[in-house]
Amino acid sequence: MRVLCFFILFLSFNFLSAASPEIKSFAKQNPKQILMVGNSFLYYNNGMHNPLVRMIRADKDLGEGHKIRKATINGSSLTWHNIKTYVSNPFIGSFTFDQDNNLVESEKQPFDVVIMHDCSRCPVNKETQKMFHAAVDVHVKALKKENIETMLMMTWPYKDKPSMTNKLRKEYVKAANRNKIMVSPVGLAFHEVNKNYPSINLYTKDLRHPSSAGTYLAAAVLFGSIYNKSPEGNSYIFGLDLEEAETLQKIAWQVTQNFYKGK
Repeated sequence: MRVLCFFILFLSFNFLSAASPEIKSFAKQNPKQILMVGNSFLYYNNGMHNPLVRMIRADKDLGEGHKIRKATINGSSLTWHNIKTYVSNPFIGSFTFDQDNNLVESEKQPFDVVIMHDCSRCPVNKETQKMFHAAVDVHVKALKKENIETMLMMTWPYKDKPSMTNKLRKEYVKAANRNKIMVSPVGLAFHEVNKNYPSINLYTKDLRHPSSAGTYLAAAVLFGSIYNKSPEGNSYIFGLDLEEAETLQKIAWQVTQNFYKGK
């Protein structure tokens, strides 16, 4: 009986370790040049980068100069992206236009961090799971050569398939730990809101893509993960009802703290 109990405890410990992140912060504090790579999960609601960068700019303690770019392909897997070319392209961010339509050249700044995610099913589908891990390995290796840190964005379960949550957590944490990189628990925050605040709808009609509230929640979790700083009280609320935004900020920070504590 003692042997059996020990074996059960050993398995439980291994499971928890596999589902807990090893890397909990970036080497470079307060990263300012960020690239987000993914698919429609990122570009819905005019892009997840928009509420994220506005939350950053609304927090005066973080200073100025933060810029976020996104590279998305609808329906894409990480295998569709050549992230190495994104970060080495000398023209990305090299110019813009002013209000009078005049070309304004900008100094190209190297990226500090790349945040990436795979297709919603790729990490948990038996036929694509190995491709997910291989793609993360390849991208992280290329980014490390450029001295760019990487963060995985753990995606969320479909509204009608909550069982996806633990499977996604397991694979995203596994990929992050084997590459010694960070992972942000966005999917866990979705699960928490779905379970405890069902009146807040995080999804569009397809039960997959994020509503404005879903995009904002994801941005709030990323904010907490990147800067190890609570989004609670942040003045930028993405046009949401104030009470709803405050609830999402609170859940985002609670989930983020618990995740990095191994809970």
